[in-house]
Amino acid sequence: MIWRSYFIRGIVALIIGFLVLLWPGIAVLAVTSLFGVLLLIASLQTLVLASKVPKGLPQPVVPIVMAMIGLILGIIALVFPWIAAVALTWIIAVLMFWMGLIEIATAIFHPVLTKHPVLLGLTGALGVVLGGIYFFFPVLGAQVLVALYLGFFSLLYGILSIGIGIRARSEMKPASA
Repeated sequence: MIWRSYFIRGIVALIIGFLVLLWPGIAVLAVTSLFGVLLLIASLQTLVLASKVPKGLPQPVVPIVMAMIGLILGIIALVFPWIAAVALTWIIAVLMFWMGLIEIATAIFHPVLTKHPVLLGLTGALGVVLGGIYFFFPVLGAQVLVALYLGFFSLLYGILSIGIGIRARSEMKPASA
C-alpha cells in the first residue's frame, strides 16, 4: 500500500505546483505568511528558553533582544505580507547582485582560478542583471522566485513521486507464468 502514499503525494504536489504557477501572487502571500508564523514561533521559543536561565546567572540580553525583533518582524510579515515579500526579495536581489560582481571580478582579475573565465563572467553578469531586476521590481521578483522555486519544484516533485508510486505498484504485482 506504500505506492498509494507516493501517488497521492505526487498528485497533491502537482496540484500545488499548478496553483502556484496560476496564482503566484497568492503563493507569495502564503509563503510570506508562513515565514511570519515561523518567525513568531522561533521568537517565542527563544523568549521561553531565555526565561529559564538559572537564578544568579546574568540574563541573556542578546537572545531576548533578537526574540523581540523577531516578534516585531513576524507581526509585520503577517499584517503587511507584501512589505515582507519586498524586503525578502531585496535581500535576495542584493545577494545575487553581489555574488555576480564577485564572479565577474574573479573572471577578470583571477582567470587562472577557473578553466572557463568567460562562462564565469557571464554567470556573474546574469546575477548582476537578475539582482538589479529583482531589486527595482521586487513584487515581480517575489512572484518569479516563488513560481520558479515552489511552482516548478512542486511539479517536478509530483511527477517523480507519481513515478515512484507507479513503480512500487508494478513491483507488487505477482509474476505471471
